[in-house]
Amino acid sequence: MAEIPGDWESDIEYSLLRQDTKDKAMRDQIVQVVHREGPQRVLLVGKSGIGKTRLAKMVSEHETYCGHCETIWLHLNNKFDDELSLYENIAFQIGASNRDENKPEDILEDLKEKIITALSRTKATAAEKLTKKFAKAAMEPSYLLLILDDEGNKTSENKVMEDFGLYKYLRDHFDGNLKVLITRRKDDEIKSEGITEEQQEARSDDQTEPHTALDTERFHTTDMSKTLLKTLDMFHLRDLFHSLLKDKTKTLLETLHWKIDETLVQKSTSLPAAIVVLAKSLNCIVHQKTFTSLSPKQVQAFKDVLSRNEAASGYNPILQLAYRLLETDGTLKDAVVDCFWHSMDFFNHCSCIHYGELITQWILEGYFDPVRSVSKAYNDGHAILVELINRGILKTQEGDMVVPEIAMNNLIDLRHHGLLGRSRLRFSRVYGGDKNKGLGKTRHIDDMIKTARGENIRTILVSGNRLRLETPEEFFEQPHMKDLEVVGLFDPTMEYLIQSLRKLKQLRVLVIRDYDLLPSIEELKDLRKLEVLEVSGASSVETISDDFFEAVPQLQSLNLSGLRIKNSPSSISQLKHLHSLILRNCTELEDLPDMQELEKLEVVDFRGAHNLKTCFGTRFDARRNQTFTSLRQLQLLDFSESKIKRIPMFHYTAVVGKLHSLTRLYLQNCSSLVKLPNLKPLSGLQILDLSGTTSLVDIAAVCFEQKEELKVLNLSGTNLTELPPTISELSNLTRLLLQKSYNLEAIPNIERLTSLEVFDVSGCTKLYTINGSFKDMSYLREVNLSGTRIDAIPELPQESSIWCSKLLVLADSRRFEDYDSWGQVKKAIKYEMSESLTSCVIVDRIQEFSRNASEIVEKKQVNEPWAFDCLGKKGHIYRDVYTYTIPFVDSKNHQEILEIHGSNGVHQDEETLAKSEFVAFVDNSASSISSMFNDLISVKGCWVGMCMDMKILFSGVDVERLRHLETLSLTNLPWLDSVPSNIFKNLKKLSLDCCPSIITLFHASKPHTSFLEVLKIKFCDKLEKVFEEEVELPDLHTLCLF
Repeated sequence: MAEIPGDWESDIEYSLLRQDTKDKAMRDQIVQVVHREGPQRVLLVGKSGIGKTRLAKMVSEHETYCGHCETIWLHLNNKFDDELSLYENIAFQIGASNRDENKPEDILEDLKEKIITALSRTKATAAEKLTKKFAKAAMEPSYLLLILDDEGNKTSENKVMEDFGLYKYLRDHFDGNLKVLITRRKDDEIKSEGITEEQQEARSDDQTEPHTALDTERFHTTDMSKTLLKTLDMFHLRDLFHSLLKDKTKTLLETLHWKIDETLVQKSTSLPAAIVVLAKSLNCIVHQKTFTSLSPKQVQAFKDVLSRNEAASGYNPILQLAYRLLETDGTLKDAVVDCFWHSMDFFNHCSCIHYGELITQWILEGYFDPVRSVSKAYNDGHAILVELINRGILKTQEGDMVVPEIAMNNLIDLRHHGLLGRSRLRFSRVYGGDKNKGLGKTRHIDDMIKTARGENIRTILVSGNRLRLETPEEFFEQPHMKDLEVVGLFDPTMEYLIQSLRKLKQLRVLVIRDYDLLPSIEELKDLRKLEVLEVSGASSVETISDDFFEAVPQLQSLNLSGLRIKNSPSSISQLKHLHSLILRNCTELEDLPDMQELEKLEVVDFRGAHNLKTCFGTRFDARRNQTFTSLRQLQLLDFSESKIKRIPMFHYTAVVGKLHSLTRLYLQNCSSLVKLPNLKPLSGLQILDLSGTTSLVDIAAVCFEQKEELKVLNLSGTNLTELPPTISELSNLTRLLLQKSYNLEAIPNIERLTSLEVFDVSGCTKLYTINGSFKDMSYLREVNLSGTRIDAIPELPQESSIWCSKLLVLADSRRFEDYDSWGQVKKAIKYEMSESLTSCVIVDRIQEFSRNASEIVEKKQVNEPWAFDCLGKKGHIYRDVYTYTIPFVDSKNHQEILEIHGSNGVHQDEETLAKSEFVAFVDNSASSISSMFNDLISVKGCWVGMCMDMKILFSGVDVERLRHLETLSLTNLPWLDSVPSNIFKNLKKLSLDCCPSIITLFHASKPHTSFLEVLKIKFCDKLEKVFEEEVELPDLHTLCLF
């Protein structure tokens, strides 16, 4: 890519003029080809987002303005099911017929006549316009320009021109004056992420090569793709970017003090769509009423994305930045991110959609729950729609239709539950682009959403508050309601509602949300055409008959969340069309239906089934859910918070490699899970969450094989003692989370995890070894070792590929944050080492001191314990060694300090404790310290360190046991929030080191601290006050605050 010459700033003011000049030059080259004699066919082929549609629009607008042509624009990202739908679309564009008219005479042939009449009238008008404007050009014939935009996406050129007869129809009336302009994505892009094999096969059947017969026999075809591609250089994109920015946005970029505009263009991967979306997004942000500056999260988004050297195929940093700016915009509704992902997913399965229908889908999917007012939910949705359009994320087409910016399709949703876990219906899968199954063109009126077909209401969404104004029996039994197909009821509070609904025999979609008064759903059996059923939050429903779903065999989406049922109806296993099965938060559920033959399932979600103990049947029905190998379209599987011991198997040699579609496996807080099946076949897994599976003590090495797409691995709160060595093969892993895995002692070599961004082992109290280093992890931004026994920090990254704040938390909870590079972190650590020995330096010194003390050791008895000797001993006597590692030790008088380490303290006899004057508690529980302290009679010095659960110091200890205490040292107590000073009678020396939760040290109004001589406080990050009130310390001579 060429470098930008000259002074970047000096020529910005001319960018709009230069961009306009370049656009006209491209446009005119296309126009020259179109004006050639005879039928012309022009191709613009390339990847999404390079400006094909934009260029076609410039040509159309110019030629129409000049009176050269009449344009018919067909968006072939719209699925035309038949000939009538095609000609209706054309008639609507040129004003020959109104789509909402359903008159008998508007049959196909009559419609075609109206189209020709309208085009002839327009042609005459165009000729007259030419004569008046350009006398010289008056000799040029007026032609028809047919634009086939995004050809091959949902509908092909062959389907339109041949199968539906459009070529013959237009040829007969325009003869040689027909020109065709086609925009088309590359063949490898005409596909959808996440669609089923069945859909892909159906789509490929319609992908016959569009320019074979047409090319040679009927048109002269010219491929003008290179004309567009030649403009995708740095200079063009720079001018495009600045031509779109508003003055306030330009000022913002200047204040950031980075060469950010230059960087943005360089990071765009030569994709104009990325430049357009980002420029529009920035314009939206700076023109918000409350805007003063970018939020810290938005600034961080710039740093994270723009500094990343990403090589992944299809990854575009600028589109990622535009999404991050949307995600981190605190002024927008929380639902905006859900609506974004829904729009992208919807277009993968369906075609363009009317904006009102899209908003209605958002409401049905639950993104605005709880819905107390349909009007408010619709208005919130409309505000989000406008925001997405203004940012360029959604684009408008004719007739209020919208489509997303397809170039954003390569983004990956890595939110915890993602769209699959947030959507209630997955309605797009039911709709599938079939307009007969859609919601229709919606009307928002009287706190309801309605669609009509003729005089009959087809769709209605209404809240309980609005429904209370009606009589249910009369409301749904009105004549114009008898053909209702879609009903959404939100928080209804009226009885006898089901009796009215059961009479709606045409109902395909029924959503009843938060209906507490509903005692049973049995009467819904009469709705035999149901394809979508949600009855959620109905806490009074305790049973569903076993044969219930035999009556609704066409069901595709089922949501029974929040019911109090204990048994799931076995007839669910007969729903062969089911693709979404959601029973979230059914806390009483004890068994599951047999799902292993439901081959169309994409979502299986039983999150929150607290009483569910097995996925399988009883011993009399042992084959139930043994394997999910046949579920090759499964994308999400969630058994979180259940008590299952095992999950179904995936491995079966005949179909290994065919379970790539499963991207999310959630087993969070499955406390009874003891074993995982072979996960190797799940090659497309992106998120694996096993956090809180406290009974899981082992993971087979094969589970991490063939996981090239795994991004997030959460093993926090497990009791694993080791990790399989195959974890080193997870080269694309970005987050490795192992918090509070208390039994984990070592981590295998992690050097090959070069994509890692977050490494968190905080609270792993037994962890002492991390094999390998971080040196090649250029994307690493967070390392948390808090509460571990890591003596030596693995080598930190040598270089960083992301420009963001770095965070390192050491084992003793010291934090090094807000550094731009790991080099700065290393310098900060080195500086602190010179001030205070870190844990790894302490260990090195202890080993050195132990070697130097060998002569003394030889003079001691063989069995006499020494510092840092075998932990199997009952206790350790610290003499010279300890003087270098803990404060307040009198080395001259050879103090003997009894160390009680971990569980060793339970074996201390009362006599030994009673005689001890100096005691060190290391890695003990708060309760064990309190218990042993009550056996200490005359303790004068006490050292407490690495007590991970201590919140209240010496809770339950007899105050008399503390009356002789003169020296107290507290080190690495992460949850300690204060020191109860009124329990001490003679405290003279107090040291606190790495107690990050303390805000006020002494809360007592009259603390017994008048004898304090020395007070040292280090690395207590949240400390605001030492005393709650002003006090006098007459004997204090040493005060150290770090």
